[in-house]
Amino acid sequence: MAVRSRRDLLRSAVTSVGTLGIVAAAASSPDPALARDELFKRNPLTNPVLEKIRILDQDYADNIKYDGELAPGSPKGREAYSKLLVPILKIQRDLDVVYDLVREDNGTGLERADQLLSQKVYEKKEFKKVFNAFADNIYYSDPDRANAYLGGGAVPKNEQSIAYLLRNEILTNLEYLQAEVTYVIKERKTIEGGGAKGPLETEDLYAYSKLAKDSMVRYLELVPPGELKLGKEYLEESKA
Repeated sequence: MAVRSRRDLLRSAVTSVGTLGIVAAAASSPDPALARDELFKRNPLTNPVLEKIRILDQDYADNIKYDGELAPGSPKGREAYSKLLVPILKIQRDLDVVYDLVREDNGTGLERADQLLSQKVYEKKEFKKVFNAFADNIYYSDPDRANAYLGGGAVPKNEQSIAYLLRNEILTNLEYLQAEVTYVIKERKTIEGGGAKGPLETEDLYAYSKLAKDSMVRYLELVPPGELKLGKEYLEESKA
């Protein structure tokens, strides 16, 4: 008997698998008369399992409980969407406070400003996570586009693209501000210890605090007024 070549064996294996696949497909295929009309076939994008996979695949694995679709116009969606805005509003509140603290006479508010800017939320990764949770998780109310963006199947809205740019602008100015606060605190201690003379160098400190504050204002201008109002209400409730 002739020895079969490796190519013959491979061809035989492929043929066998193909034959088995055809048999399996035939066995599992429903009667054409019982097949569902394709017009009424369920949209796979609304599949809850696939939806969960897309959510987990986002940056930093947000794992947020969305309470349904985050779609403008839906009362339930507006509520969930506005709650995601609360951490950003807290950051705005801190930046407003820091803006005033760094302008106190003789640098007396610098230590307090440094404490606020040293919170975990102002670390780069955590900061992006807060903003991404709000901007990334916008759901579409139309079932044919439901969560398509999360799977890379839709172009993000123009507002989203601007939001990402403004987020980076806020973060950049924030990092400069953190470094400047640290520098001026050291300068103040040096002057108080008699190691240097003259006023504190506050020009950059003032500039970065204003830029961070102004960028945040522009960011929040992208938020629909109704959701922004609701988010501010949730923020006030969280203080109580």
